Amino acid sequence: MPTLNNDNTDPNTDLNGNPIMASQVLRIEDATRLVEHDPRDVYEQLHAGQAVLVDVREVSEYENERIPGAFLMPLSFFDAEKFPFIPDTRVILMCAVGKRSAAAAKQLMKAGIRETHHMTGGLTAWKETGLETDKD
Repeated sequence: MPTLNNDNTDPNTDLNGNPIMASQVLRIEDATRLVEHDPRDVYEQLHAGQAVLVDVREVSEYENERIPGAFLMPLSFFDAEKFPFIPDTRVILMCAVGKRSAAAAKQLMKAGIRETHHMTGGLTAWKETGLETDKD
């Protein structure tokens, strides 16, 4: 896991100094931050193989409509201690409008994860941006 470089004051880079594209960084506590990504940025990261999207909505919501390639991990069963991490790949959380993904991110931060990512506006913003979804 990367460690915080106290000299890193650039809010547009992650803890390893890599740029965070089209995002807003919110400092939650010292050495902890929630990085918000807009849907277009998430789309670009997914298609470049730089990120994995985790949907924290409930099963019925996911079954009705989802972002192609998103993995389901409902907030009602979310366990920050068992959350999978993939080396060299950003994990971005998402939900319907952004509230549940922010709540999941806060759980991860409480579990010791120093930097978490989520998509602002959730599936609603994704669709408003004109990006495609899968429907059953």
